Amino acid sequence: MDMKKLLFTLLSLFLFQFIYAQQDTLLQHYRQMALNYQQRIKMAEHQLSGAESNVDAASSGRLPQLDFNSRYRYFGIPLKQAPTEVGIPGEELHNFYSLNLDLYQPVLTGGYLKNTQKAAEFEVEMMKSLVGMSKQDIMLNSDMVYWRAVSKKETYRLQQKYMETIGKFLKVIQDRVDEEIVGRNELFQAKVRYNDAEYRVIMSEKDYNVSVMDLNRLIGLPVGTSTNVTDSLTVINWVKTNDTITKTALEQRPEINYIRNQISKKEIEEKVVGSQYNPQLGIVAGGKWGSPSPGLQIEPGFNYYLKAQLTVPIFHWNKKHEEVFSIRQQTEIARLQMQETEDQVRLEVESSYYKLEKSQEQFDFAGGSLENAAQNVSVILDRYNEGLSSVLEVLDAQLDWQKTYMNYIVSKYQLNVAYSQYLYSIGEYSRMTSN
Repeated sequence: MDMKKLLFTLLSLFLFQFIYAQQDTLLQHYRQMALNYQQRIKMAEHQLSGAESNVDAASSGRLPQLDFNSRYRYFGIPLKQAPTEVGIPGEELHNFYSLNLDLYQPVLTGGYLKNTQKAAEFEVEMMKSLVGMSKQDIMLNSDMVYWRAVSKKETYRLQQKYMETIGKFLKVIQDRVDEEIVGRNELFQAKVRYNDAEYRVIMSEKDYNVSVMDLNRLIGLPVGTSTNVTDSLTVINWVKTNDTITKTALEQRPEINYIRNQISKKEIEEKVVGSQYNPQLGIVAGGKWGSPSPGLQIEPGFNYYLKAQLTVPIFHWNKKHEEVFSIRQQTEIARLQMQETEDQVRLEVESSYYKLEKSQEQFDFAGGSLENAAQNVSVILDRYNEGLSSVLEVLDAQLDWQKTYMNYIVSKYQLNVAYSQYLYSIGEYSRMTSN
């Protein structure tokens, strides 16, 4: 057998890294499937729908209100009508009842209706941010699960190729044993390595299948579905950004927008509470049917009315001050949460960028080490053909190459993970979901 062909088989594995299009297509596809399936997002969307309904409900408070009501009163000491004729007493009125239809139009509410609607609108913006927070978390998680599945598949393929390589070398040794060029001990040494490689194939296949099951669970497919993932992790090509990434993160992260709108809502709620103690004016137009009827007649009849009601709060034992103070404390808590969240975002941006840089260094080093390991296999194989190296030296060189390639896969996986975490930290996932 030509040992150079054996070397070519090993080096061909190095070409796995140049698969790009399939990776990106599947990654985006599974992201969307995860977004469509996850109950967490659906719950947030239901909360958003509820908040939007509250805005409509608040705005309807400005419109006229039509109400039906009924009343009944019994007077033990009756009211008497005036005498209709001299010497003839008026009738006694014990029962008072009516059926009323009222049309109420608020005129002056002290800012209550206006501020209630504004508070509801800020609640909608908070719920939109909550949906964005849920989506970015799901996108990051789906990326992590997908990268893991691809790395397990690439590891599985590597172990298969490594086993095949030892198997081919094993046949070369068998031929030499049959020709009595070498002893059977070399054959047994190669078989031990082959058995170990076969065991690793079994393990890596199990890990790969489990990772696909995890992906299926996330995207809403039956766990046993044979979901396709690409054969190899991509090599991330990223460029160093400028110093505005933290500013970009503070503008794009939905957590910041959520608390910002929460602060605005609390400030409006302070006005809502205070407005309840401002003068209130409303007008009511209506009609009634009941007894007594016009003229204080016992027989029921119809009447209509128009009234205006003005309420001016004067003294409520400092209740307004205490209620406004209570809401104001919640506003201050939200402001402190904003400072805490901004600090957390800055830390996430800086740490994720640092991890990305170090992961790139690790990947570059692993790529150089892999090239050296492949060259070492080539040299040892040449020496083996010349009778200058033993079978064990060849097997050790192949094992070193396999371990180095494993390091290369791990570093490539960690680089993809670091890049995804960096995109998350600067709010890029949130921007993707808003497009």
